[in-house]
Amino acid sequence: MSVPGLLSAFHNEWDALMLETHSLRKELQSTRQELSHALYQHDAACRVIARLMKERDDARDALANAKGSAAAKRGATADQGEPDSKKKRAGIPAEMIAKMDETCKSLSSARKKREISSTLASAGDIGGYDATVTQAMHKTTSGGINAVAVKAGDDNTIATASNDHTVAIFDKSSAQRTQVLSGHSKKVLDVKFVGDHVLSCSADKTVKLWGAEGAEVATFSDHTGDVTSISVHPSNSYFVSTSSDTTWGFHDISTNSCVALVNDDSDSAITCGSFHPDGVILGMGTKDSAVKIWDAKDARKLLQLDGHTSEVTGLSFSENGYYLATSAKDGVKVWDLRKSKIVHEIDHAGASGVAFDHSGSYLATAGANARIYQVKGKWEMLKEFDLKKAAKAVAFGADARSLVVGSADHNLRIFA
Repeated sequence: MSVPGLLSAFHNEWDALMLETHSLRKELQSTRQELSHALYQHDAACRVIARLMKERDDARDALANAKGSAAAKRGATADQGEPDSKKKRAGIPAEMIAKMDETCKSLSSARKKREISSTLASAGDIGGYDATVTQAMHKTTSGGINAVAVKAGDDNTIATASNDHTVAIFDKSSAQRTQVLSGHSKKVLDVKFVGDHVLSCSADKTVKLWGAEGAEVATFSDHTGDVTSISVHPSNSYFVSTSSDTTWGFHDISTNSCVALVNDDSDSAITCGSFHPDGVILGMGTKDSAVKIWDAKDARKLLQLDGHTSEVTGLSFSENGYYLATSAKDGVKVWDLRKSKIVHEIDHAGASGVAFDHSGSYLATAGANARIYQVKGKWEMLKEFDLKKAAKAVAFGADARSLVVGSADHNLRIFA
């Protein structure tokens, strides 16, 4: 190219470079303005958030103070209206804790030495079970039987709790109903044996203790909602009650008093509860599908197990202390407490109850029907019992040689 041509090309390149530089400078200025605006908005948002957090904390403090004042007033009113022997205490006394520790140590050491009973029913035995007893225990009230209990050491004696406001006692050896315990004013939701005595809880907000002859010994009126379940401590000296008012109570049977009433600090009703076989921790199920593990001695929540999607209807600890089975409308889940995880799930829609046998070898579930599963191996279903109406509660007899089923048609059935 000629010299004038080169100069013209260089001039054009220079003009293009200057134009591009000018455009970049304009874009940089625009970006700086946008960044400045964004930083201003961020700073304003941080100030607003800080102000809202301060208002929230102030509101929480005010609410806590208001609750404390209200609780103090209620406590003062309750203390004035109750005799000293009936006042609730905030915690379990040291002598009770010592007895619980002693019982736990004794049971734990015995469990390590315990051998499986030679008379334990085999899987083949259970596969051949059939109905040996069908007994109408209550009035034909809608809902039928809500709970069943088999007396420890005497599986001929069985108790049932019903919607007809009563507890019935059945003697398997004579195939007859021997007692009807009347005293509750609403449906009875759970029943347990305490030695020769019987405990029952009801939607009338009370727990009643019945003597061996069927006389009412004591009434516990510590809850403000339905008392949904009861569980007896392995020492037979204490029991725990759960309620729809979101509290659970620890009771001393010897003094017929509530020594601790614990609030779950949630808005969800407690639907079921049970002592661990060692008697120092509690398992509880709630209406909002949570399973919670508590330290019974100091009323401290240890663990929450989330896995169900509907109300927890029942729970049962295995005698080995490692496994917890829970039932809900979405089925049955078995948890390993050592790992806090689900180790097995059973598809039993509408499950309303669950129970391990004493050896921990078998698991029974209640729902549209009743079933028995073998715990080890593949969790094989050994037997399914078809019923006219849904099963609501199940319990094993001694050595799993029978299964007691309470159903919605007010009939008690025994399969053996």
